Amino acid sequence: MKRQKKDPKQMFGENQEHAQLNSNEEISEERVNQEELFHGEKKFRSGLGILSILFFFLMFTLESTIPEEVAVNEVKNRISAEIPSGYTLDTNTNIQIDSRDFEVSGFDGDGTARMLIWDYIGDSNNEIQILVDGQVVRENHMLNSNVAAYSVPVPSVVTIRGVNNNAGTPITYAVKFPDRKQTLFNIVTVNGANQYTLIPRL
Repeated sequence: MKRQKKDPKQMFGENQEHAQLNSNEEISEERVNQEELFHGEKKFRSGLGILSILFFFLMFTLESTIPEEVAVNEVKNRISAEIPSGYTLDTNTNIQIDSRDFEVSGFDGDGTARMLIWDYIGDSNNEIQILVDGQVVRENHMLNSNVAAYSVPVPSVVTIRGVNNNAGTPITYAVKFPDRKQTLFNIVTVNGANQYTLIPRL
């Protein structure tokens, strides 16, 4: 029985088809590998994102949980580089400090500074007026534990004047200039005033 010879064209077609199948298998395997890598990359990125969130949460928690005794001493010292903006003492804490003016020097930058202000005792809703070089920039500012930010020129004199006292005690507030990393603690009476003289770096 004679073995039929395959036509060279037919053989070429079969070889080509076989090569194509192998090529498709390689492409399919490469695609699976890529998908696995992509899936692994997604897991890695999501894990990294969770770790970043945890890191910032821990940083914020550690920064804002200063022991009450330490915070009380910082307030009594009037100037603190340790207490972060927005920190409030226990509402039952009774600290006797006097009304005082401050001179804050060493500012860098373009002639302006950020001034943060809040009530370090909590949500008293006492009211103050804010002036810069004698000009009113905020007629009535209600103090509470929320931090408010103002842009003030340097050099200048910032005046905090007491307007309304809802708690029946002196108006308590903290001022922080992030450029100088200082939190300043103060009180003001109704119609009384404190001045903050801001001096640029020479």
